[in-house]
This record gives sequence, C-alpha cells and structure tokens, in this order.
Amino acid sequence: MKKLLLTIAIISTNASAFCFEEAGRVFDVNPKLLKAIAFTESAMNPSAFNDKNRNGTADYGLMQINSTWFERLEAKGISRDVVINDPCTNVFVGAWILAQNFETSGETWLSVGAYNAGYSKRTEGARKKYIGIVQTNLARLIE
Repeated sequence: MKKLLLTIAIISTNASAFCFEEAGRVFDVNPKLLKAIAFTESAMNPSAFNDKNRNGTADYGLMQINSTWFERLEAKGISRDVVINDPCTNVFVGAWILAQNFETSGETWLSVGAYNAGYSKRTEGARKKYIGIVQTNLARLIE
C-alpha cells in the first residue's frame, strides 16, 4: 500500500497511456490488461458511475472502483474524492486491486474475473462472462 500511496503522490492527474504503463510497472500487471479492464468496466469513461449493485455499493471511474475499498484506502491516506475524481489514481487503485488478486490466485483469468465478480461460487457465471469480455477487449488492444 505504501507503494500505491507514494506513486499516486507523484503522478499527473489524467489517465493518459502513461498512467496505465506506470501502474502496470509499479504493480507488475500488464498495462494492456489494465486498459482492457478499463474498457470493460467503463468504456474508458473516467466519470463512469454505477449505483445499481445488489449489495448497495457503488462503482466509480475508469476502473469502476467499488465503494467497499474506500475505508481501506482512506486509512492509507488515499481519499475517496481522489479515487473518484483523478483518473490516474483510479487506474493505480485498480492495478493495486488486481495485483492483490494475483497474489491470492496467481496470474490467472480467475484473478481477472474476481476483479469484477469476486471469488464466490455464487458469482461463477458472472465471473466467466466478465473474463470473456476482458479477453475480447484485450485481443483488440493487442492486434
């Protein structure tokens, strides 16, 4: 988390290609995969907002950071407002979350699917669907 906070402190506030590249470098995540997730989550819309989650949470920004992360991020000095309003910070937080999934389940598609749908057996169908969409978006970026 220290790495996340320090890096965010020195980054510009737009979500240029640099943000995806730098977040990928810092968290050892393929920048194209981060972009594919951003395309899947928000169609690359830094103002994207979703308040339709069944559990009452909301998702914000390019990487659709779920509001359940805010308390943990704020404890580390990263405010909710910055995550919502700074696209580059949003990308870094998304990369940090994905890197945690990789630590949990390895660099697998399961980890990518869990970024959106978690690891529950109950959400397996949603996870598989999400993986397919991310794979399609990633293939488009690689071509």
